[in-house]
Amino acid sequence: MKEHNIEMSVPVQLPMPTAKRTQARLLRAWLIGLTIFGYGPAFTYGHLAWLFNENQWRMTYLLYFTEVPLVGGFCALLLPWLWYRPIHRALTAWAGGVAVERARCSAVYELALFLPWRISLACFAAAFFGYLIGIVILHLTTNQPWVEIAKTLPAIPLVGGMMGAFCYYATARALHPVLAWCSSQLRTTRPVHLHSLAEKFLVTTCVLAIATLCLVQPAAYTLGQVVTERHLQERSQARLEALAHRLSLLEREGDPTPLLPEAAIGRRGYVLLIDSSGRIASPHPRHYTDIGQEGFFQFWAQLRKQEGAWVDRVGRHRVIAARQLSERPERWLIAVTDPADFALPLSHFMQFSWIVILEVMFVVFLFGRYFTRGITTPLGELTRAAQRIADYNDFSSHVPVTTNDELGEVARAFNRMVEQLHLSQESLEEHAKRLERSTQELSALNTEMEDLLRVVSHDLRAPLINIQGFSQRLEPLMQQTIRTLGQLAAAHRDNGLADDLQALKASVEGRFAESLRFISKGVEKMDALLSSLLAVSRVGRKADPLQPNHLDDILTDVLATFDHQLKERAIEIIRHPLPSDVPCRRNEINQVFSNLISNAINFMGPAERRFIEVGGSAFPDRVECYVRDTGIGINPEDQERVFQMFTRLEAIDTPGEGVGLAYVKKILRSHGGQIWVISQRGQGSTFIFTLPLQPYQVMTARG
Repeated sequence: MKEHNIEMSVPVQLPMPTAKRTQARLLRAWLIGLTIFGYGPAFTYGHLAWLFNENQWRMTYLLYFTEVPLVGGFCALLLPWLWYRPIHRALTAWAGGVAVERARCSAVYELALFLPWRISLACFAAAFFGYLIGIVILHLTTNQPWVEIAKTLPAIPLVGGMMGAFCYYATARALHPVLAWCSSQLRTTRPVHLHSLAEKFLVTTCVLAIATLCLVQPAAYTLGQVVTERHLQERSQARLEALAHRLSLLEREGDPTPLLPEAAIGRRGYVLLIDSSGRIASPHPRHYTDIGQEGFFQFWAQLRKQEGAWVDRVGRHRVIAARQLSERPERWLIAVTDPADFALPLSHFMQFSWIVILEVMFVVFLFGRYFTRGITTPLGELTRAAQRIADYNDFSSHVPVTTNDELGEVARAFNRMVEQLHLSQESLEEHAKRLERSTQELSALNTEMEDLLRVVSHDLRAPLINIQGFSQRLEPLMQQTIRTLGQLAAAHRDNGLADDLQALKASVEGRFAESLRFISKGVEKMDALLSSLLAVSRVGRKADPLQPNHLDDILTDVLATFDHQLKERAIEIIRHPLPSDVPCRRNEINQVFSNLISNAINFMGPAERRFIEVGGSAFPDRVECYVRDTGIGINPEDQERVFQMFTRLEAIDTPGEGVGLAYVKKILRSHGGQIWVISQRGQGSTFIFTLPLQPYQVMTARG
C-alpha cells in the first residue's frame, strides 16, 4: 500500500499497439499483395495465354500500368484504408490519453477481426472487374479474337485468389497486436460469426491448387501451340522450297497456278502468288485480289525481317511462309496455314487437362478435408473438455492423446494442467475450510473483544463520574477550610499560632487546588478515551444502510467546522472536485474527513506555504480520495503504526488520544475501503482512502 499512486489505474498486461506501426505493417502487406500477387501472375499468365504480338504487348503493358493501379489501388489499398480508419482513430485517441471505453474497444476488436476477410473479397473483386475492363479494351484496340480472350478466364481465380489469400493472412498478422490488446482489455467478448480452421485451410489449399493449375495449364497449352506453329513453319517453308524448284523447271510462259494447291498444308491452307505491288496473281479461296484484303498484321514489314515464315496472331491465328521466285524476283509465293487444322491434339489435351484439374481439385478437397479433421477433432475435444471445466467445474475431464505431434503435446499439457488444477482445488477447498473456521473463531473473538471494550468503557464511566462528583464537592469544602484557617489566624494574631495557621492555609490552598486540577484533567482525559473507545466499538454495529452521497457536500460541512482554526493558523485549503453518488454513510465519512483534516491542522509544519489539498478520482469499481498537507511528515517505518490504537508519534503538545486514525480505518473497513499514507519526514503527508462504488455487504466491523 505504500507505493500506491493517487491517479492509479487498472494495470494493462499487454502494451498497446501504436497506430503508426500498425498502419505501416498494413500498408506494407497490401503493397506486397498488389505488386507481387497482382502484377506477377498477371504478367506471367498473360504471356503464357496469348503469346503476344507487339500490338498486344503495347496495349497490355499500358493496361497493367494504368488499369491495375486504378482498380487494384482502389480495391486493395483505398477501400482497406477506409475500413481501417476507425481502428487507426481509436488507437491514436487511446495513445493520447483518452479512456478506453468497453463499447468502442469491442467495436475495434470486431472490426479488426473481420477486416482480413473483407480485404480478401476486395482483392478478388479487383481481379474480376479489372479483367472485365481489360478484355473489352483489348478486344476493341487490338482486334483480339474472343476465343483468345477466353483463354485468360482462369486469370480471375489466379490473380484474385492469390492476392486475396495473401492479403487475408498478411492483414490478420498485422492486426494481431491490436486483437491481442483489445482481447486483454475486454477479457470476455461477445460471440461473433465463426470461421473454422477447416474452412480457412480448405479455402487456402484450393486457392493455391487453382493458382498452380491456372499457371500449369496455359504453360502446357502454350508449349503445344509453339511446337505446332514451329512445325507448320518448317513444313510450309519446305513445301514452298519444293514448289519454287518445280516452278523453276517450267518455262517462263508456263502457268504455275495448278501447282500451287499441292504446296498447301491443312484443310484450310492455301498458297498464293503475288507480285511486288501486292496484287494476287493466283486464284484465292475468298476471291481476294490484293494481299491487303487478308488482314495480315504488318505484312510487308514482316516479309522483310522474317526468314521465310512467321506467325500472325492479330485477327485470325495463321502461320505464314514466304518464298521469292529466283527466276521472277518480282513475284512471291505466300503459304497460309491455319493451326486450327492441326489443333486436335491440343483440344484433346485441353479436355484431358480439365479432367485432371477436376481430379486434382477433388483430391485436394478430400485431402484437406481429412487433414483438417485431424486438426479440428482434437481441438474440438480440447474445447469441450475446457467448457465442461468452466461450466460445471468438472476436473474429471480427460482429453485423449491420439497424435504424436504438437496437438498431442497440447493434449498432454492440458491433462497435466487439469490434474494440477484438481489438486489445487482440493488444497484450496481445505484451506477455505480452515479459513472459514479461523474466520468464525476470529469473528467470535472480535465480538467478545468489542463487547468487552463496550462494557469496560461503559462501566468505567460510573466510577469516573463519582470521582468527578466528589472532587467537585471537595472544592467548596476546601474554600471553607481556607476561610476558617484565615479567620483563626486573625483571631490568634497575638500569640505564635497565627504563623502556623497561615502556613497551613497556604499549603492547603496550593496543594489541594493543584490536586483537584490534576484529578479534573485526568477524569476529562479518561472520559475522552472512553468516548473514543465507545465510538470505535460502535462502528458497523447496527449501521445505517449505505446511501448515495456527494462527497463535495460532506467536505463542505467539515470545512465549515474548521473555518476558524484554518484562518487562525493561516492555512490555505485547496479543493478539487470529489466524486458524486458514492454509496456510504454520511456521518461516518464526515468523521473520516474531520479526523484527517484535524490531524493536518495539528501537525502543520513551518513551511513557507501552508496548505491542505483535498481531491479525488472515480474509477470503474471505486473512488479514491486524498488529503495532502505540508506538515511535519511521517517516517516510512512509522507509516503503518499511525493507524494503530493509542499511537502518538510526536511529543509535541497536540490535542487527541491517538485513536483518530484507527477510528478512520475502521470506518473505511466497514465500507469495504482502504486507507494508506505516503509521506517523508519534513515533506508533508498524503493520506489516501478508497470507497467501493458497489454496495459493500461482506466486510463489517466484526470481520
